[in-house]
Amino acid sequence: MEPSDRLFVAVPAPPSVISSAESLFLGLKDQFTFARWVHPQDLHLTVQFLGDVARNRIDQISQAIGQAAAGAAPFSLHFQGLGVFGKPSAPSVLWAGVQGEVEKLGQLQRRIEDAMTTLGFAAENRPYKPHLTLARKFTGPAGSHAAMPDVALPDEWQTPWRVKETALYRSRLGSRPMYERVASFPLR
Repeated sequence: MEPSDRLFVAVPAPPSVISSAESLFLGLKDQFTFARWVHPQDLHLTVQFLGDVARNRIDQISQAIGQAAAGAAPFSLHFQGLGVFGKPSAPSVLWAGVQGEVEKLGQLQRRIEDAMTTLGFAAENRPYKPHLTLARKFTGPAGSHAAMPDVALPDEWQTPWRVKETALYRSRLGSRPMYERVASFPLR
């Protein structure tokens, strides 16, 4: 059996968001009960999930991501608003919304997805919806997250930042932080 890693491509959250996440989460935990909050170092915008991949393919994958990223120019994003995925009474994911040059993020995502498709990875069969996952598995009383749209994110989150790179990550299930950066790829 070839050793494998669970891999995904993502845009890492900026340092200002990572450093202020802990205090934001402390405030949110009082209002919204979720089983698992994301480690601040793990905050990212997923570009494409690749799944379990044989380690001997990482170089080939990295090369393809690097070429795709090099064809995209840096762009600006910021975060605004909270939302949930899943059943309204028991959402599976709490996320922060992405604003700014979102269409350029979409273009980067398509470039990388096209590059990965040529290597045999399936494209997502649903439209790309960028979001920053904050917590998983709602455990609070039904409807107690209804106040979510009223939550203002900290200034650091609403301040535009330049996306200058994308990265390949490996998941280390059971570890905190859970995601380890395998390689980074600059946008040009």
